[in-house]
Amino acid sequence: MENPLVSVVIPAYNRPDTLKIAIDSVLEQTYPNIEIIICDDSSDDRVQNMLDPYLDSTPKIRYFKNERNLFLENWHKCYDLASGEYINYLMDDDMFHKEKIAKMVYFFNEFENISLVTSYRQTIDTSGQFLPHIWATVRLYQETRILDGKEFANFLLTRCTNFVGEPTTVLFRKKDLTEPFGVYKGKQYSLINDLATWLSLLSKGKAVYIPEALSYFRLHPDQNSNKMDFTKKGNEWLDIIIASREDGFLDTNDLFRTALHCYRERLKNYPQFVEDIKRIDKILITLD
Repeated sequence: MENPLVSVVIPAYNRPDTLKIAIDSVLEQTYPNIEIIICDDSSDDRVQNMLDPYLDSTPKIRYFKNERNLFLENWHKCYDLASGEYINYLMDDDMFHKEKIAKMVYFFNEFENISLVTSYRQTIDTSGQFLPHIWATVRLYQETRILDGKEFANFLLTRCTNFVGEPTTVLFRKKDLTEPFGVYKGKQYSLINDLATWLSLLSKGKAVYIPEALSYFRLHPDQNSNKMDFTKKGNEWLDIIIASREDGFLDTNDLFRTALHCYRERLKNYPQFVEDIKRIDKILITLD
């Protein structure tokens, strides 16, 4: 099939203004075969009221209002309702470049054993103005590259940084994700749920990295990630480093040691992570 259906899935929450921008960026895509799934976890009706004109005129949008707040389960609901061969999450405060889907689907059509396609993403502020990149959003390469999944995962894990990108950034094939979004080796991750899924996909094939800015990552004080507990993020990173070895990542003691040392260095000035540091030190002793 030349233009397989792509499901853009949006877990929405109390941000009607930026959600409208996000939706418009999908409707402007040059790729012709897209559905939009919106699952609304909002505490009020502002999102629904904003969407009413779209729902009256745009059949490709399917909207679902949750009766109660589902939080991470809302991500799973979006995924389960999607009919597409391909999935691209879109955060309700981010947006797409108009050629994002077309340029990413191309690699699945033309190359074998691709499990995810990502790209450089441009950081923007609350008004949509470009911001300088942050450490995690630095452009990795100046040219498009097809990367070995294991090597790319090791690159992320030994630097304790999600260079693949936020959920908005990545297109993947639905059948390749064998656990719910954010679940890795049976554990549901919350703050690094995107990384958990990228590791799952990278264990199954290759990654494509495109150096063009095909998505726009909005930085603002009300981001979901800013509201989550920092200590929980730390615990999740250590858990995922350890769990990744089950997929053959960090398969040498040197790589595993590098990842643990990198993570330990991040924690050393935070007293709330003392137990994690003790846990790391116990593992490191076994590697000597």
